This record gives sequence, structure tokens and C-alpha cells, in this order.
Amino acid sequence: MLPLTFAAFAILTGALILLRLRWTCLSPKAQRFLILCSCAVLALVGTARATRWSTSSSHLNATFYWLVIASYGLLLVVFTLLRPRWLTTIIAIVLFIPILSASAFLPLAELFNPAPHTIVTIGPNLTSDLTSWGTGTAPTSGYDLTIYAHPSWTRFLRHRRQACHYYSGQCDSSRATATLQPDGEHVLMSCPAASDQPPDAARSLVVKLY
Repeated sequence: MLPLTFAAFAILTGALILLRLRWTCLSPKAQRFLILCSCAVLALVGTARATRWSTSSSHLNATFYWLVIASYGLLLVVFTLLRPRWLTTIIAIVLFIPILSASAFLPLAELFNPAPHTIVTIGPNLTSDLTSWGTGTAPTSGYDLTIYAHPSWTRFLRHRRQACHYYSGQCDSSRATATLQPDGEHVLMSCPAASDQPPDAARSLVVKLY
């Protein structure tokens, strides 16, 4: 779905450029509204990321990420209107370029083609979420195994408690599992060895839920 993501990103970039050209045509009230909305989105999503909260919907999480990119771009648009404009425009372009890096851009594709998730209940209000990442080749792909806690009053929100990032070249990352320990405060994160790997390639580690 990368072509569709590139197309959507190009449309967003074009809309931001058009907004830059038409900004002075907007009323002061509309300008303040757009700036406040952008700041609110960045503050909300930034706080959620810092506190490790998210929704249980991959599409909704990706939508929030798109809103973050749009809000960030809009604030850069406003920044380019400051004087000297030639300098602020150059700075804004430099600040916008990192969005094109793989780590920042690839999550945008989750809106159109979310990676499959294998979700397993491992304890009271606790689930493990195994999801693939990367390009598909062993050195640049693997699976993330994440432990989430869900509030007792809703399954819509989740709080990340622990996570492991496995490379396919290290072990059979597609079969990674998490097992809650008897104390309820630790989990055993296991990744078995692949069929073409020696047995000692298996990775197991008991970690504390934070």
C-alpha cells in the first residue's frame, strides 16, 4: 500500500502548500482555530505516547498519526510566514524532510494496510500483541511482541506494559510468545529458534511489567 500512502502524503503536502499561499485570506478567527487544533492534536497524541496509552484500533491509531503529521506541517506553514521568510522557509523545509524517513513514513501506511495482529489473552486484563514489521527480508524484518493492559471498564483503550523487538534473523520471531508469571508482575518473553538455526538461537527473558 506504499503507492497509496505516497499519493495521500502528496495530497496532504499539496494542501499544506495551498494553505500557505492562501493563509492571509483566512480570517484571524479561522487562523487561530487551525493553530489551536494543531497544538491540541500534538499535545494529546504526545501525551498519549509519553504515557504509553493508545487505542485498540490500528486504523484509529494510524488516523491519529496522520493528524499529527498534518498538524506538524500546518505549524511549519505558520512558521514560514515569520520574517525573514526566506530563512524560515528553509528551516521549515529542513524540519519537514525527516518525515520522509522510513521510521516516520512507514507508520502512515497502517491506515490503508494495517499489519496483521495476533492477540492472545495472557492474564486478567492483559493481552500480548504480536505484529510484523519491515520489508520481509530477514535482516530488515521481524515481529514486535507487546504486552498491553486494558482498563476493566473498556477494551477500547490499552496501556503498554512491556515490549520486545525481534529480528527474523535472530530467531523465529513469528512464533514469539509471552507468558505471565505466577507473581502477576513479570512475563516470560520467548522467541524459539527457527528450523534453520541452532537451538541456542532461542531467546527467553523474564521481564517486569512496568
